[in-house]
Amino acid sequence: MSSLPRLQLDLKLSEALFLLLSAKLSHEFLESIRIESFMFGQKEMGALLQKLESAVGDQYARLTDDVLDELINSFLPEVPIRNVGVTDYSHPMYDIESILPKIQLALDEQQVLRIDYYSMDREEVNTRDVEPYFLEKRYNYHILMGYCRWREDIRLFRVDRIKNIQLREDRFSRPADFQAEEYSHDEHI
Repeated sequence: MSSLPRLQLDLKLSEALFLLLSAKLSHEFLESIRIESFMFGQKEMGALLQKLESAVGDQYARLTDDVLDELINSFLPEVPIRNVGVTDYSHPMYDIESILPKIQLALDEQQVLRIDYYSMDREEVNTRDVEPYFLEKRYNYHILMGYCRWREDIRLFRVDRIKNIQLREDRFSRPADFQAEEYSHDEHI
């Protein structure tokens, strides 16, 4: 399989911001894009967004999130919602300000977390013990990646769905072969 050529673009900040906003809008409403024989799905779109956000910086990336929210809200009644029954990802369900520092401490100290987590699929809150491996921000929300002792597997948790959080006494060791990139574009959150 031959690799595709890499493009070097010399963009003005305004052009990069417009490209980032366009990519975020596409990501919000499209499952995938096909151009000739090329198919771009959520994974490729997410990787592109991370590159563009890194290029423009955190401040401008946050501003594009705000503009995206305004755009979507301005025409949302006319646009069919892509995933019926899924809540708006831009508005947190629970306050994350007190939760994020506890997650960061648990990451630093490799301490197990006990969380009360709202599951969208089952529409219920479950208590889970989680070994936190990685925390990332995606658009307007934070994602915790970690080993869920209840499910006995690595899971992704939206921080704004964590109703309560406690640091437990038990410690853990993150597997040496854990690669956050393998999970960072998983759509099933």
